[in-house]
Amino acid sequence: MPRVYALLTPEVLKWAREKAGYDIETAAGIIGRDPNELIKWENGEARPTIPQARVISKKYKRPLAVFYLPEPPPKDFDILKDFRRLPDSVSSAYSPELSFLIRDLLFQQEWVVEFKIAIEEDEELDFIGSANTDMPSSELARQIRKRLNISPQEQIRCRSQNEALRLWIDRVERAGIFVCRRRDVESEEARGVLLSNPIAPFIFINSNDSETAQLFTLAHELAHLWIDEPGLSNLRGIEERPADFPVEVYCNKVAGKLLVDTDAFQKQMLTYERYLSSVSDLIKGVAASFKVSREVIARRLLDNDRISLDDYRKLRRKYQKEYMQQRGARTTGRGNYYWSNIVQNGYAFTKTVLSAYFGKVLSGRDASDLLKVKVNNLRKLAEHAR
Repeated sequence: MPRVYALLTPEVLKWAREKAGYDIETAAGIIGRDPNELIKWENGEARPTIPQARVISKKYKRPLAVFYLPEPPPKDFDILKDFRRLPDSVSSAYSPELSFLIRDLLFQQEWVVEFKIAIEEDEELDFIGSANTDMPSSELARQIRKRLNISPQEQIRCRSQNEALRLWIDRVERAGIFVCRRRDVESEEARGVLLSNPIAPFIFINSNDSETAQLFTLAHELAHLWIDEPGLSNLRGIEERPADFPVEVYCNKVAGKLLVDTDAFQKQMLTYERYLSSVSDLIKGVAASFKVSREVIARRLLDNDRISLDDYRKLRRKYQKEYMQQRGARTTGRGNYYWSNIVQNGYAFTKTVLSAYFGKVLSGRDASDLLKVKVNNLRKLAEHAR
């Protein structure tokens, strides 16, 4: 059988490779072709076959139809346009993994918005943009907690950090916010991402992080959402150079007070102070009660003038060193395939897609593409999602 060549546009091929963050050598490696062959494809001297074009589409994370456009899409097509509010000191060069993740989330978000409009459930969420950084952080924390209907006692009653994290995610999704947890990117690059939208806001949490770190990231992104400041958070350098990250510092303060209610904090402090004399033990005990990191409690002690800035920095370095050691020793298993899929896509998104599929308003193929499971596994996935 003669080979059938794909009439892809050379300029678009080059554009897609560069947008994916690959140089010629790297792209050739992941596609499985010689670098010189890619160069010929991109300058129009040769063309890939149809099967090769499908591989390119998959590896560059672009629909195959894009490669048939007469020229590269306009600048507004760039998926990173939502991150224009990032501080200038943060690099605008994202890894291919992060670029692919954001593109995937934007695709899911766009589908949800279109679906909600189609079924006339497109009422805008009134809390988005309802606050600003002039509001006291404690007041915004109170408003968010009230809207999510989470009492400090509920959080303290949780038996583990995982249970507390699941409690918060459940209440956040009930409020109309979509939450997904993935490990596609390194936490050093992005611990969280907020894609604000009045109908379907999306929050990504990096599950490479510890559960306490994931919970803080969620709270941090909620603060971003209430002040309607979408963007990417890696939370690095904020403590050392707070003037460079005013919004991030503010959202950190809100997150700390959101997860550790002031009145409940004082009660827990009084309880533990009765039999714990060292500051280190006190921090550990109170952190365990709220299912948060020790760093969050140490920060509260600093804000309340219970410890000095020097002591706080020493404790913070100690906690970060221990975290990195634990992270290096931590192993992760595959776990249940269906539960893992629900966590990665988020329960709210999974439920929305499955509802559309079983309601016969979404094809099996589209549902499969959105949830990244085979069509034959959709019913089993629904059983787990219940």
